[in-house]
Amino acid sequence: MTAGRRIFLNIRALGMARVATLLSGLVTTAWTARALGPEGFGVLGFGTSMLAYAALFVNLGLSTYAVREIAREPERATELADHVLTLRTLLAVVVGGLYAAFVLTLDKPALVKAVLLVQAVQLLGNALVLDFVYQATERMGVIAVREIGTSLGIMVAMLALVRGPDDVAVAAAITGGSFLVNAVLMLIRFSRDFRPPRPRVDLKVWGGILKVSAPMAVSVFAWALFSHLDLVMLGFLVPQHDVGLYAADTKLLVLSLTAGNIVMSAFMPQLAAAYGDADGLRERMRDYATTMLSIGMLISAGGVTLAPAILGVVYGPAYAPAADALRLLMVSVAVVHVNLALGNPLLVWHRQTAYMGAILAGGVVNAALNTVLIPRWGIEGSAAATIVAELTAMTGLAWQHRRAVGQIHLGIIGRAALCGVLAVAATLALGHAIPGLLDPHRPLLAVLGGGATLVTVYALAVLMTGLVRPSRLRRLIEAAA
Repeated sequence: MTAGRRIFLNIRALGMARVATLLSGLVTTAWTARALGPEGFGVLGFGTSMLAYAALFVNLGLSTYAVREIAREPERATELADHVLTLRTLLAVVVGGLYAAFVLTLDKPALVKAVLLVQAVQLLGNALVLDFVYQATERMGVIAVREIGTSLGIMVAMLALVRGPDDVAVAAAITGGSFLVNAVLMLIRFSRDFRPPRPRVDLKVWGGILKVSAPMAVSVFAWALFSHLDLVMLGFLVPQHDVGLYAADTKLLVLSLTAGNIVMSAFMPQLAAAYGDADGLRERMRDYATTMLSIGMLISAGGVTLAPAILGVVYGPAYAPAADALRLLMVSVAVVHVNLALGNPLLVWHRQTAYMGAILAGGVVNAALNTVLIPRWGIEGSAAATIVAELTAMTGLAWQHRRAVGQIHLGIIGRAALCGVLAVAATLALGHAIPGLLDPHRPLLAVLGGGATLVTVYALAVLMTGLVRPSRLRRLIEAAA
């Protein structure tokens, strides 16, 4: 099977799963946000962000390390899975105890503490999940089935059990429990496909693994400074109602990165395998950057243009004040996709320390700016800090990427950005000429009409600028036919 065929099939498998999870996730998020209201939704979002930092100390970059090693030596899959599962389970027990003790010391209402403690069951689920084995062996269909089942299960449970603001702890229990059920099902599947996992305790082996994975862990921690620090700081600095507004925005931000994560997951094994082959690496990287940025700029353009209407469709009028912050976050989405294109391949090219430095610099900038901007401008200040932080990280990642490959694909980045700008400008201009096209008071019509206009303009711009060539698309599709 050719590399192009494997990548296409991986994208197709993950794409089907992510479409299902995207749709069910939108239903779940919309229902939960409306049922709990901004204040209750803010409690849930604050707890999720707090727990994310604890989860980092459970993973410690081990998944990324395992993907890289198994992709190169598939015969070591079961051995590495044993070590990773054992190590992460021990870490989950220790970190979970420390996290619970910390939560109990917080000067927060009892409900907030209860939510944080209930969500902590996710730590064990994170420790036991085995996605890294199936990603490294390019069996994305297994991951796809798991993701679909989990997302649908959460959706059904939320619709059945979450009815009002008093059910915030129930919502937390559903989310946390789903991680554990998810992990158990994956263990059963792994036992069938390979063999039952076995506990392995070898301090020498663990030391070698952690030595390599530590820079990756620091990089992920720095990344968390982008994705979770803002909600944590908002939870301490602004009313819970505003935290709920921003939590709603960040849910949409995460959903907007779904397609980019699919592309990244599908390409990473091939990018890892091409390491050492200069010509093959550049060709695969060009395909990856084109795919990633074509999708990313379209999503960013749509979010910037349709932010008020999207909030109206998903969450209802109670979340309308979150529109400006969402627009800013959608600007950052464009930069995030550049960082995914230039930065994440460094992790499988033995440049994890360089990646760590760039991401850490951006994380420090994000923390500093949030400290200054949140007290002054609230959620809009936090969103603006995210943009600057992503640009800071992009500078370092671009420098390191150029050292690795010899280029940073400025032509691809520039054309993708131009297509996005043209799509935004044309849609806004048409909305001005046709007042009802982007009317936030009729959000569904605005999303459908404005979205169709934006996608049409973007598609034309992509073809006119040569960002995507139909002949190359045909070859890729025919290879997988």
